[in-house]
Amino acid sequence: MLERIWKARKDQRGFTLIELIMVLVILGILLALALPAYLGTRKKAFIAEADQNLQEMRTQLWLHFVEKGTFDDYDFQGTVPTSPNWVYSYETCTGTGPCTMRATAAGADNLANNPLDGDEFVQVVLSSDGTATVTSGGF
Repeated sequence: MLERIWKARKDQRGFTLIELIMVLVILGILLALALPAYLGTRKKAFIAEADQNLQEMRTQLWLHFVEKGTFDDYDFQGTVPTSPNWVYSYETCTGTGPCTMRATAAGADNLANNPLDGDEFVQVVLSSDGTATVTSGGF
């Protein structure tokens, strides 16, 4: 009798419903653990992009100040970075400054894969002694 049950069970192929549910539960747990880390890493990459572009703007402005001794007559026109993730702006600087450059998140409406919601910003204030103060918010 037991031999016949074993043979009948051996001939069946596939997974039971319980086995399938257990695999789905395990995959769900793994996804729940990995997703926050992945999204945090993406957000850091977006922030690094803004930081890099603002550093380039700061360097351009500082080189102009070192050459001319003033922030007057410097215009970022044509050199402001473009990005689907960030909107870059600056205040026209006069004399010895300080000068403010800002990156504001474009927000999720602008880019479907953007983890930023549009309230985030990174700001660099460059003074005539070469020091740069970086502030950020909304993160």
